[in-house]
Amino acid sequence: MVCKVMKEKDALVERFEKLCSAEEPVSTNLFITDTFREDLSPLLVVKKNSVELYDSGKLVAQFVNEPSVYDSIWTFVKSFVDKEDAKSALTSYRFARKIVSGILQAMVVLMEVEDKQGFSHSQRVARLCVRVGKKLGLSSNELNLLRECAMLHDVGKIGIEQLMMYTPTRIRIFENMPQDHTVMGAVYLSSIEYLWDIVPAVRSHHERWDGKGYPDGLKGEEIPLFARIIGICDYFDELTHFVTSEWGTGPKTESEALTMIEAQSGKMFDPRLVEIFLQMKRSKDSDDCVEE
Repeated sequence: MVCKVMKEKDALVERFEKLCSAEEPVSTNLFITDTFREDLSPLLVVKKNSVELYDSGKLVAQFVNEPSVYDSIWTFVKSFVDKEDAKSALTSYRFARKIVSGILQAMVVLMEVEDKQGFSHSQRVARLCVRVGKKLGLSSNELNLLRECAMLHDVGKIGIEQLMMYTPTRIRIFENMPQDHTVMGAVYLSSIEYLWDIVPAVRSHHERWDGKGYPDGLKGEEIPLFARIIGICDYFDELTHFVTSEWGTGPKTESEALTMIEAQSGKMFDPRLVEIFLQMKRSKDSDDCVEE
């Protein structure tokens, strides 16, 4: 947040640097100097006995230059700068991405049936994926992206569901080509520049470790890591929540589902992820009971 123009590092500057390093840099247009300059804005002027904040050449606030109030100065200045930056944030890449992704996620949740706890399929899968990601040691940013990918992994079903509802003659095509939703999802997202980084996980979450999956027949580590994580979490949730002729007349118990997943290690799923997933679900620690 701080852009310095002082010749010598001041105690206040050092304190600001420490506080800035502990937070996400929201802005870089704050200048700190020991003399007033009209060409710099917003400007923090550090004097011997006072600290003055200027904006567009006008004095906004004045503080006593004492270490005991540096944190208060930081809080005020950060709030001031963030408020000014919020105007331009409306058109920022991050803000636009959040809005577009949020709308798509809401549409996905609306088309899915909720469980007794009020969660939809994609929400449950996303929560499982984050837990697996934590076991893998993913960073906070990686976990956020993984969660987003998981929430949108079935986004391609939106259009297909509409086709099934309003064009009954296409139902047979859908039944014979289940991979349509992965391709459709990739097409949707690739048309939105903000969400290009989600495309690989959405397209490939039904690929198999042995190369017999769809739509591209990828195998092993050719499959993106996020797609491999989503694949195993997606399968577990389907086994334990959905009725399908593929595995009998009703949903499987958690124990039955884990046994089926274990049998697919090295076939459908990455063996390393199977090991982590089984350990995670069979453990009795608190993290197994509280899903993010």
